[in-house]
Amino acid sequence: MPKVNMPRSTPALDMTPMVDLAFLLVTFFMLTSSFRAPEPIILDTPTSTTEQQIPKQVFLVLIDEEGRAFVDITNSSVKSKVLKRMMAQFKTGGLSEEDINKFSGVGPIGLRMAEISPYMELESTERTAYEQRGIPYDTAASKIKNSELYYWAYFTKIEAHNDYKEREEEAKLRNMEFDKTNYIQFSVKAARNAKWDKIQYIIDVFREAKVKEFQMVTGLESAPES
Repeated sequence: MPKVNMPRSTPALDMTPMVDLAFLLVTFFMLTSSFRAPEPIILDTPTSTTEQQIPKQVFLVLIDEEGRAFVDITNSSVKSKVLKRMMAQFKTGGLSEEDINKFSGVGPIGLRMAEISPYMELESTERTAYEQRGIPYDTAASKIKNSELYYWAYFTKIEAHNDYKEREEEAKLRNMEFDKTNYIQFSVKAARNAKWDKIQYIIDVFREAKVKEFQMVTGLESAPES
C-alpha cells in the first residue's frame, strides 16, 4: 500500500483578540488611575525599623526644617466638607462648588485661609510653582484653639466621624459587610531636623481636638548587612 503524504502547514495563531484585550486593559487603567499630586515640600524623615504602612485614609501634618506646617486629607469627600467649615469659621469665600471639589485633589497644602481662593484660580503649573509658607499656628498653649491648624484637625475629626457613620449606615441598608478599620487616621510627618517644640505643638493640637491616637511617619531603616 503506497504511503500517503499528508500536506504540512505552519500552525497560525490569531493575535487580534489578545491585542484588543491589551488595549482594553491599558484604556481601563488610564481612565481609573489617579495621579498623586506633587507635594509642596520634600522631607528627609528620620528612620525606624517599623514596616507599618500609612493608612489609605489619613489626616497628615507635615513639618519641615523651618517649622512650616502643611496638611493633607486623603479622603476627598471629607476634605471638601472640612474646607467649607474652614471658610465659614474664618469668613473666607470666593470658591465655587467646582473649586472646592478641585481643592480636594491638590494634595498637601500650606496656605492661610485667605490664600486658598486666589491659589485655586491659578493654573495647575502655576500652583506647582507657588510658594506655600505654611498654615499659621502659634506654639503658645493658650493660643492653640485660635490657630488655623487646630481647626483643620478639629473639623477633620468631626467630618471623619460623620463619614464613618454614613458609610456604616449605608452598609446596613444594603446588607453589606462594613470595614470598621477604614477610618481616617491622624499622622505626623516631620523632617529629621525639625525642632521638637514644633512637633510637640502638633501633638498638643491633636490632644485639644480630642484625637486619641496618631502615628509618626518615618522612613524605613535598612537592615544591617550580615
